[in-house]
Amino acid sequence: MNASAPAAAHAVEDPEVFLAIDDLDLVGRGLADAVWHGQHQSLLRGPGVEFHSHRPYQAGDDLRRVNWSLLARHHRLYTRESRAESRRPVHLLLDTSASMSIHHGPSSKLQYGKRALAGAAHLARRQGDAPALHLSADAALPPRSSADHVSAICAMLSQSSAVGAISMVDALRTSRTFCRQRGFLLFISDFLDNEQETLAELAVYRAQGHDVFALQVLDPMEVALPEGGDFDFIEPENNTRVRAAAEPIRVAYARKVADWRASLRHQAESHGIRWHSITTAESLVSTLRTWLVY
Repeated sequence: MNASAPAAAHAVEDPEVFLAIDDLDLVGRGLADAVWHGQHQSLLRGPGVEFHSHRPYQAGDDLRRVNWSLLARHHRLYTRESRAESRRPVHLLLDTSASMSIHHGPSSKLQYGKRALAGAAHLARRQGDAPALHLSADAALPPRSSADHVSAICAMLSQSSAVGAISMVDALRTSRTFCRQRGFLLFISDFLDNEQETLAELAVYRAQGHDVFALQVLDPMEVALPEGGDFDFIEPENNTRVRAAAEPIRVAYARKVADWRASLRHQAESHGIRWHSITTAESLVSTLRTWLVY
């Protein structure tokens, strides 16, 4: 990491947010490999680092794990079981297309997404998992669990910008080559472009055994039009403009957006994807608590 990286990391690292989510555990619906993450432990039973329970001895069990003192007291053989370490990668992906730069709320969608992923990286590292960041083929960090790695992730997030028409479908396909081990995939986007294809790519990750979390981040004015006046509606990735009066279409617009968001949720959840849709006006801590924890 270069000398400016620590300073850059401060742009997305928020100690108050980190403190507010420190009691959370990042858990997935699928719990791949029957792993329950929390305090760097799982319910995978077998050789491990902490005693969990006993079970009756079965032929073929390692005799080194037999509790001979129980044999003396109960005249039966019991095998020790322990909680096994189960560090899993937590892959963080952020949409950096131009539409993410829209900013009418407290922050842009991109900045909100950066801070959310910074919080997720902190949470993953705290519970013993290994966060990784994928912004593009040339901007990626592999899974690691050191404190310095979280700072490197935050620095790379801080230095990223929303420009041009970036295909998140292609980005998800490219990132799959780095996601061979089953783990968590946390994806943040506004889902304004190619949303069906994007959901289909996320479904591939889910089918491969990853626990997939998708966060849709929208600007408040994308959800509800302001009152009065004429407005220019701009397609941010090609700068196409359409001028219209907001008043006659406000109610219909809000209904269409609500239906669209509900449809995306239904499609995502039908694939086993954990879906959450918010605007940048909503508390980041509240978003992380609702999105990442069941």
